[in-house]
Amino acid sequence: MTRAWRRAAVVALPSVLAWAAVLAVYAALRDRLPDRIATHFGPGGQADGFTGLGAFLPVATTLLLLSGLIAAALAYRSLSAPGAQRMLVAMAYGTAVLLGYLHIVTLWVNASAARAADVTLPLWHLALSFAAAGAVGWVGWLLAGRGDAPADEPGEEAGPRLPLAKGEAAVWTHTVGSPVLAVLGVGTTLLGVVLAVAADTGAETALIVIGLISAALSRCRVTVDRRGLSVAPWFAPRPRLRISLGRIKEATSREARALSLGGWGYRIQPGRSALVLRSGDALFLRLVTGKEFVVTVDDAATAAALLNTLVERDRTATGARG
Repeated sequence: MTRAWRRAAVVALPSVLAWAAVLAVYAALRDRLPDRIATHFGPGGQADGFTGLGAFLPVATTLLLLSGLIAAALAYRSLSAPGAQRMLVAMAYGTAVLLGYLHIVTLWVNASAARAADVTLPLWHLALSFAAAGAVGWVGWLLAGRGDAPADEPGEEAGPRLPLAKGEAAVWTHTVGSPVLAVLGVGTTLLGVVLAVAADTGAETALIVIGLISAALSRCRVTVDRRGLSVAPWFAPRPRLRISLGRIKEATSREARALSLGGWGYRIQPGRSALVLRSGDALFLRLVTGKEFVVTVDDAATAAALLNTLVERDRTATGARG
């Protein structure tokens, strides 16, 4: 087994164990459960949503195993060392415990009631579930180790230049895809659809919207031209993110790890924003405001060299007009 597969297996293991625990409790309480069980509870803990007993286990299986599969896919695709994946490991462990606990306690309170409408879920169970998730997530964080610090800080050397004759124009464009966002988008959308069909949880609409947005962002076109840098979804010219030449101080390129940039998707950190589609080659822009913008894309060195040339030409033209 390769290191990537071992990493994915370690991240997915808590979800599999939580699913096995739910399955064992379901089998033990099956004869005491009504045909229609309470699966959603209001602010006071009183049941206000119900699911057929036959649908409970498929929904629980989908939630637990799909969340584990998504986390495993993220871990497998990551190029970073385990220490740089501490947040992913912690979230995978905590989510597995949270979902497993809530499903088990749901079965327990239904088995103890005469009718599904009479079922209540004491609120202290929610506090306990989050406490258990936090504790196990912390264990995952510790098990991941500290790892090596990513070398993502920009150097002080001048950025590269792409030679262009006076009056010569050039355009650089590249399409980059994200298997992680594609898997996350499809998985989350399917999960929302399953919940919409099989149970009334109130979360299905949000899951479908998040899934569709993730799928839309899973492939983007990055372009550098006389107007600056632009990034747009693969299927349409808009919505589009654009950074004009006047906002750019300098461009560089180097390897970057998705998790060191905050994870996949559009990320915002102090002093930095980034569109992270995968680990690997990335374009780093130092802006005149002192902040930084990053986009992961192949052949980022050529994009950086062209941007620096265009920025320098734009400054010269602006100074001449001034």
